[in-house]
Amino acid sequence: MSAQSTTNTLLHLCITLDNSRNKDLDDIAKRLQVDADFRVEFGAVPSVWNNLALVLDKVVKDGLDPEQVEQIMLIFRIIRNSAAGVTNNQDQARLVGLPRLIQEVVSQAAHTHYGNAGYIMMLRAGVQALSNLLTGNEESKNHIWKSFLILLPSLSCDQNLLSTLAAIEDETIALSTVMLCYNCVFESQERSALLFSTKAGQKLLKQLMIESHAISGKEDRKSFEMIYTLVSHLIEQDFAEQLYEALRDQDEGDGEEYKIRYHGEGFHDDVKEVEAATKIQELRIEEIEDEETSSKAKTSTKQEKKAALYLTQEQVTLLKMIDSRIYTHHEKQQESFQQQQQQQHASSIVSSVYDPFAVDETDPPVSLHTVEFLTETFSKVSALTIEVFQGLDKGGVGEHGVEDLANLSSGLMLLLGCFAHLSLHEDGQVSLRPKAGSGHDNADDVEEEIEQRAEIVPVPDWFKAQHMTMVRGGLVETSIELLRQADVSLARVSKPVSSEPLRTPAMAANLESTVLSNTSTAQGQDSFFIGLKRDIVKLIGNLAYRSRHVQDRIRSCNGLIVMLSQCNIDDANPYLREYAILAMKNILTGNPQNQALIEELQPIEAVDHPALEEARITAKLDAETGRPVLTQRKP
Repeated sequence: MSAQSTTNTLLHLCITLDNSRNKDLDDIAKRLQVDADFRVEFGAVPSVWNNLALVLDKVVKDGLDPEQVEQIMLIFRIIRNSAAGVTNNQDQARLVGLPRLIQEVVSQAAHTHYGNAGYIMMLRAGVQALSNLLTGNEESKNHIWKSFLILLPSLSCDQNLLSTLAAIEDETIALSTVMLCYNCVFESQERSALLFSTKAGQKLLKQLMIESHAISGKEDRKSFEMIYTLVSHLIEQDFAEQLYEALRDQDEGDGEEYKIRYHGEGFHDDVKEVEAATKIQELRIEEIEDEETSSKAKTSTKQEKKAALYLTQEQVTLLKMIDSRIYTHHEKQQESFQQQQQQQHASSIVSSVYDPFAVDETDPPVSLHTVEFLTETFSKVSALTIEVFQGLDKGGVGEHGVEDLANLSSGLMLLLGCFAHLSLHEDGQVSLRPKAGSGHDNADDVEEEIEQRAEIVPVPDWFKAQHMTMVRGGLVETSIELLRQADVSLARVSKPVSSEPLRTPAMAANLESTVLSNTSTAQGQDSFFIGLKRDIVKLIGNLAYRSRHVQDRIRSCNGLIVMLSQCNIDDANPYLREYAILAMKNILTGNPQNQALIEELQPIEAVDHPALEEARITAKLDAETGRPVLTQRKP
């Protein structure tokens, strides 16, 4: 079919939308998909674009008729395929207003589909058409992106169309929507910033986080990977802090939000703006105030402010993505380091020029600004956690909701995970590089000399700056204070062979709290923080490694005794003792002041362990030697 025949077909549809030309439309769409030359020929006829616009404008004005869904789908496919990789076609489509018209038709369909297969296929084609219209075209990107977030095509168009599309339970629609967003923000700070400065952008970000949380465990959902790619790119653009704040619970009550499911013929005909708004209100989806909504409206200002301190599920999901990005970066560094070791070991005899252990020039996992944001966030979350811990000492505490505690503990552990990898670098490994100019006759001599002349792998400058940013942000002091309070409030758990887990009076009292009525855990609110002390100790040990500055800070905030107290078995914190011993080694190495302080410590009393009690063994201090002595109790 020629371009002129296409024009005739579209002209017919401008007069009457019927099924008589569906076969022609389908043939055009298929040819445009496979024939690049035909795309150019097709776009060179100005009347083609005008007729496409007239057809869609008729649908917008008259309202979407279910009988027209198939025709509109085919027209969307024609636009989608014709715009693929042809800049001139993208420009022509923009000039006649096709992006705006597609957006309006998609908005109608998004609120009237009710899971209908025909509507779903039309929505897929519509979103893909918009995506192709802007791909590789900066002017179209600016135009379409702003029409979604700032300048709506009309009052009847969904103000949050992108988030509405992302919420539709169809993988193709969700994936196409996220790809459209990614294309717009890619390498554009200005367009990315609109996500945080507009309500539509903030709602879109929240919806994407909700979707990623819901589908993260489903391997067949590629949209999760695309959402992660989009968020990761925003983090690369240094928007982590703005993204985190946009995901906070905020009052969205100022201004009406209209979602039009269907409007009839003549809705746009010479209607004034005020009258249009009145019609929109008449047609909007009914709002039912349930008990939960009414209860939230009556919540006191004090409770709202307190709730705002907690993390939202969307913020926790963001922290998971940041943690994943940092962890992936660390894993790649480790793999690279191991490969360099193997290569150097294999080539050490024949090469004296190869230097795989030069300073690492790779980019850091996140910017220093993001490290500052994470450190500040950790300080705030730690302060709230300490407040929760202090409440554990009061019987019957039920002021903290299960969801709030779950988000708080998850966020805290994720932040600790981020810092654990940000503070760890392969600088302590032994280099296998032989000294230049040394001659060797066999591999055994080479290995022996390498071991004797080992060198330290240099640390990149970005890692040093990253480490200093965390320390200057008070990460050491915050961690020590959190560990100190956790040591007081969270009981050390042991598992004797034949008895129940140890419970403190506070834990027993909390069995009656309102929180426990909604949770299956047996230890109450403190059960949300299993592994917390271990992760804090691990972080402090990493920070103190070869850092005199950090070692001194730990001593200055009275952290040595707190760290020593962790050299115990605690089943709620697996490997706590091992991490604590390694951390103490890092804290004491090369620091005479810290070593002297430890030497001055004297034992006060021996504390019985539940395992010893079960075996009828008692621990006491010998008055002369100061060492613990074990004695067997009689039955």
